[in-house]
Amino acid sequence: YLAIKALELDPGDEVLVPAYTCAIVFEMILRAGLKPVFVDVNLETCNLNVELIPKVLTKKTKAIVPVHLFGRPCDMDPIIDAADEYGLYVVEDAAQALGAEYKGQKIGSFGDLAVFSFGPGKSITGGEGGAIAINNSELIETVEKLQAQLPSPDLGWKLHVARNVLAMKIFASRSLYGLVKGSVDSSMEKTDEIIFQNCLTLSKGVSSPLKPSLKLAKMPEVSASVIVKQLEKIDDLNEKRTRNADKLLALLRDQDEKSIHLPPTDSDTKNTFTRFPIRILRGNRAFVIKEMLGLGVDTKGLYHYVADLLPRLSEESFSNAETLSHSLVALPNHPMLMDRELEEISSAFISSLRAA
Repeated sequence: YLAIKALELDPGDEVLVPAYTCAIVFEMILRAGLKPVFVDVNLETCNLNVELIPKVLTKKTKAIVPVHLFGRPCDMDPIIDAADEYGLYVVEDAAQALGAEYKGQKIGSFGDLAVFSFGPGKSITGGEGGAIAINNSELIETVEKLQAQLPSPDLGWKLHVARNVLAMKIFASRSLYGLVKGSVDSSMEKTDEIIFQNCLTLSKGVSSPLKPSLKLAKMPEVSASVIVKQLEKIDDLNEKRTRNADKLLALLRDQDEKSIHLPPTDSDTKNTFTRFPIRILRGNRAFVIKEMLGLGVDTKGLYHYVADLLPRLSEESFSNAETLSHSLVALPNHPMLMDRELEEISSAFISSLRAA
């Protein structure tokens, strides 16, 4: 939100954003009084389809928000070329891609601004919090001024953050996982619904009260202290995630290509695999997720609500975004997984897919 506000755009100016991503991105653009212009995504990479950028540009287009989804970098060269040609700001959403690289250059160093998230489920977590990287010196003063205006975290927010840190610690334990899974799932679903409703409210242009989907406050010190410690380990954590992903790819590579689509790899990108997304081409996704849970493996459908939200926010159709919202699942991938557990995960997935 601060990154978008720092651009000081005029009300109604347009911001290009991928049609498939966490809808909090849409909400922040709308909160800033701007218009999100959705760009369909590439089915292979799940990221913004750069070939469509010239087709959606208008005189009111002022910025692009490439989201490096699931830890995979966007194709940044065409995005920067378009920004240079048409005088657009670029705000990288690197919430899930801390440490990822595109052609040997760190994600977050391409755009005018870049945002990183330290909330639950990210590359590293401090319970909540985020950071802005500033690559355009003309924006430093504005960003610093906006950040300075934020209130200090109150006691309620500090306790919320402490709870999240504790929950992540419990999540790392197989024996304790079940104790908090239901509560965390319920909280995530509630947050998704709040974001969904806020997007609808804001898109109507009426001054209705919004539900609390974000906390405008400085990061609690406890978050910062945890994050600083984890930053020292980020390369090792990402290396372990990448190794896990390589192992899962090897275990699943022999599956029928008509049944699933595995995440692609290429030499231009260093994917941190903050998520390990698989597109289910044949079979019922909900059944697969339920079947895997019965086998002791918790997996998730990814941004399933996007297909319902997009038609309410735009008259255009976004077939690839809708396809992904109906078909993607994320297999567990975190640095503490062992080879034996990766084998169990792949086995449970294959078994559930066949049963579907």
